[in-house]
Amino acid sequence: MAKFFEFFFDYTSPTAWLALPVALGVEERTGAEMQFRPVFLGGVMQGAGNKPPGTVPAKAKYMNRDLQRCAAHIGIEVHMNPAFPINTLDVLRATNGMTDKAEQRRFILTLFEAAWGQPSPVDLGDMGAVARLCAENGFDAAAIGALATDPVNKEKLKATTDEALSRGVFGAPSFFVGEDLFFGHDRLDYVERALA
Repeated sequence: MAKFFEFFFDYTSPTAWLALPVALGVEERTGAEMQFRPVFLGGVMQGAGNKPPGTVPAKAKYMNRDLQRCAAHIGIEVHMNPAFPINTLDVLRATNGMTDKAEQRRFILTLFEAAWGQPSPVDLGDMGAVARLCAENGFDAAAIGALATDPVNKEKLKATTDEALSRGVFGAPSFFVGEDLFFGHDRLDYVERALA
């Protein structure tokens, strides 16, 4: 059995929010650690020559309804974020800069919940709003702000985004078990089988 699987994500993706609780369930059932790999989805889409679903009118209309269906199936709420597509560069850089895995995981769960799981979603592109969210949830807002602006973390995010593209990622959420790519929140049953 594989010891881990990778989760390439960007907070701007509502389907990454749908994937999160399912992936946590896979992790629990298999004992394989989920490794969080933040990427800049805009860079992935551009680099892969992909188009966001919202730019295709029929797909955008379908997606809004399908998000609600999928969330109900999973047993979570999803609320469209008025800031979508969210400018997540700063929070992705901060996430990449966190060295404590448990704290990073808690930060990721907190940000996804704030962006998509609440009736009044938070604009993660507004670092003032992120600072308030940090204060409410026991994170050091000043430290998060410093991580967001650190040039080292800017380079880390670029490197992870480039790595994702080199491995064939074209959107988010994307998962890897070894070098096998699984795209989409609805492919986690295949991830689980691959881990077994």
